[in-house]
Amino acid sequence: MFKRIIFLLIFIVLLSSCGTTHNIQSKFKSEGKKTSFFNGFVLYNPKRNKVLINHNGNKYFTPASNTKLFTFYTAYKTLGDSIKGLEYYKTNDSLIIKGTADPSLLYAFDSQKTVNFLKKSKTSVFLVDATIDEDKFGSGWAWDDYPYYYMPEKSLFPVYGNVLTYSKKKDSLQTNINYFSNYIFTSISSQTRDKDSNKFYISQDKEKRVPFITSNELVAKMVSDEIGKKITLIADKNYEYKTFYSQQSDTLYTKLLVDSDNFIAEQLMLQVGKQISGKYSVSKAIQYSLKNYLHELPQKPRWVDGSGLSRYNLFTPNDMVFLLDKMYNEIPHTKLFSYFPVGGLKGTLKNQYKSDKPFVYAKSGSLSNNYNLSGYLITKKGTTLIFSYMNNHFRESSSKIKSEIEKTLLKIYNTY
Repeated sequence: MFKRIIFLLIFIVLLSSCGTTHNIQSKFKSEGKKTSFFNGFVLYNPKRNKVLINHNGNKYFTPASNTKLFTFYTAYKTLGDSIKGLEYYKTNDSLIIKGTADPSLLYAFDSQKTVNFLKKSKTSVFLVDATIDEDKFGSGWAWDDYPYYYMPEKSLFPVYGNVLTYSKKKDSLQTNINYFSNYIFTSISSQTRDKDSNKFYISQDKEKRVPFITSNELVAKMVSDEIGKKITLIADKNYEYKTFYSQQSDTLYTKLLVDSDNFIAEQLMLQVGKQISGKYSVSKAIQYSLKNYLHELPQKPRWVDGSGLSRYNLFTPNDMVFLLDKMYNEIPHTKLFSYFPVGGLKGTLKNQYKSDKPFVYAKSGSLSNNYNLSGYLITKKGTTLIFSYMNNHFRESSSKIKSEIEKTLLKIYNTY
């Protein structure tokens, strides 16, 4: 009798779970005939190796920052435990340094290790005048986004995230880079920077974060100010460089995904490109990753940058779930989840999915008229599911789309 009751309970639970996924699949199908935008949803149980829901899973979408999942995995597989901060060559009277595309110097991380390395040198310091092996902006980036914090230039020796932060309180100007103090002007217009020069503008007592046009000459001046020692530009002569490591890779990976940091994404891919091809090139890194790490993706993507800023990128929900499953099988789960925004707790999901116990660990991706969410959902019964919910070309508020996603995931959380 007892066994029959247990069997009946298990049957009811399974029936309820199947009913939930069936209802959601049917809802997608019926609403797809009414909505004016395009969406796709794939839900996968990695333990059972079973696709539970697949709505437009093989269709291509503009992924926005969901692209960073592929950047993260590529960097994780390639770069090792620590990030290369500098290349350097010492002589009796000189310290010669060369950039390595490290995004961390004087930007959102403890940079004291690198700063102290330069300060402690008792010899003259020289910076090699070298650049990355591709354009400072990615393919398909919007040209008129140049004054927005989320689109700084890529470079070989970035500092301060290649972004100037400044504000005005009464008559007092405050900035994170003293060098630019004389290049910030009061203006009644909404313009924040000249397109082709480092002239910045402020019209109200509100903090601005604006990318600056970078160059090795400018970097030498800014780092000189930071370490209190003159840095002189020189040409590269193929010195026998040693490597100075600046940060633990995990610290960058966490900020990459939790804060959806475009700058870190691009710079990490430049480092990957250098390691696998000898070129500081995002495109080289992408080609290598697709050939060596991701050749089994269900649909071949169009992948052109590290951050997802480009609207040329095309990925399918199937691709997202495939990658998330690959990461789930290769990276210890506690470590893997620590890299992600957490519903109700941190990152881009801090104000959604609030619960006594976190249950959504996922990466969002936003561009105008597009919102996607891909990651892991831990149901009330403790089952880990992998999902990708992609929405493109909608005209309504993204908050409405986010709300619909949350309703769907909550239903799965409570009943599967």
